[in-house]
Formats: sequence, C-alpha cells, structure tokens
Amino acid sequence: MALAQAKTVLPLLVAETRDENGEIAPLRPENQKIIAYFERALDMQFDIRRYPLPRVIENTGKGEGLAFGLSKSTERLKTMRYSEPVFSDFVWVVVRDDSRMQYSGLQDLQGKAVGIVRGIRFGDEIDKMRNTVFKVEEDQPQSSSRLKKLLSGRMDVMLVNSRLPNAKDLEAELNSYLDEKNLRSETQMNFGVKVFAKPLLVDPIHFTSGIDTRPEVINKINAAIIKGRKSGDLPALWKS
Repeated sequence: MALAQAKTVLPLLVAETRDENGEIAPLRPENQKIIAYFERALDMQFDIRRYPLPRVIENTGKGEGLAFGLSKSTERLKTMRYSEPVFSDFVWVVVRDDSRMQYSGLQDLQGKAVGIVRGIRFGDEIDKMRNTVFKVEEDQPQSSSRLKKLLSGRMDVMLVNSRLPNAKDLEAELNSYLDEKNLRSETQMNFGVKVFAKPLLVDPIHFTSGIDTRPEVINKINAAIIKGRKSGDLPALWKS
C-alpha cells in the first residue's frame, strides 16, 4: 500500500499576546478555528510561530512564512502581499468611567494620551495623527498593563481590538477582567472603564506573505476565503 503523501508544512507567524503575568497567552479559540479551516482548505499544515508584532512584520517581509492577523498600511504594503480580508476587528475607544471626554470621531482624540499596543497600526490616516494630533503611549500586548495605566491616569484613552461588535459587551468584558484579575489599587476601587458606542474604525484582518514570496499560497487562501464566505462556513467560525 502506498504511503500517504506528507502535507506541506508552512511557517505561520502570529503576534504573541501576553497575560497579566507576562506569559504568552494561547491563541484565541476563534483564531485556532480559522487557522484550522485554512489548513484543511489548503491541504497543508501550519507551523505556528509566535513573535512580538514588530518581529512578525519584519520576518514576514523577509519571507520566513505567512503571517496571520495583520491589517494594512502603506508602509507594510512595501514589503508584504495581502490576502482578501478574512474578518474584521472593531477598534474601540476606552476611557475610565469617570472621564468627561466625549467621542464621536478622530478629532476628539486631540491632545489625548492614547494607549496602543507596540507595533500596531490602524491605517494611514491615524498614522499621520500619531504624536501630532494625539500622543501615543506604546505598551505591552497584555491588556492588564494598559488598563492599570488608564485607571491611574497615565493615559487618557486606550484602544482595544475586539471581534465584539457591541461596545456594551466589550465594556462588560473589560470590567469583569478588572475584577477577576484584581487590577485596581486601593485608591481605584470605585473606578471602572467605559467603551464609547462608536468604534474608532473597523479593521480588516488578513493573511500576508513577503511581497515576492508565495503568491500561489495567497491565491489559494483568497479562493478559500471567497468559497467560505459564499457557503457561510467562514463567518460561522467566529460566531459559534
């Protein structure tokens, strides 16, 4: 009997996130489902490699492998080829719940200290505003670090990427996280966070490769995305 042909193994670079203890957190369950979907669709196996986001971007541009979870920017398009969007994240504006700030658009970030995970970009328009219209406070990927700074007043606003499409759902999740992880100091026990109803933006998320590497794989991923959208199989992965 002939041996089954071994599947192609391809490095898949995914930005690491860390828990409140600084340990690398597992991939989100919905992301695990999405990655498994594309392994089946492409009939290949991914060798998942977790790096800090700036290293994911650098190594993808150099051709180490595919990356998953990146949004577009003009700067990244110089070194990377993008798939069709797999899904979209919502980028929410979060403040301490006693803040008098109002938010209806980017102009309301004028003069604010805005907490953003180091290496994350939100498109060209917002890139141009960094450290001109508002001050960027780049921080570690764990939510606990930015939440502590928000509660202490070291930043005015934190931006949170979430698959959740409803601000109140994220607000409840973040306040539960504050309670669960006991992140408040003694002087902060009466404080929580609030999430403005209007997201900063809806951020399409893609697979990427180096601009001169693996175009055939990106083409296969695009075909799988289109097929998955039409069948409903792909959207179902993050709704279940």
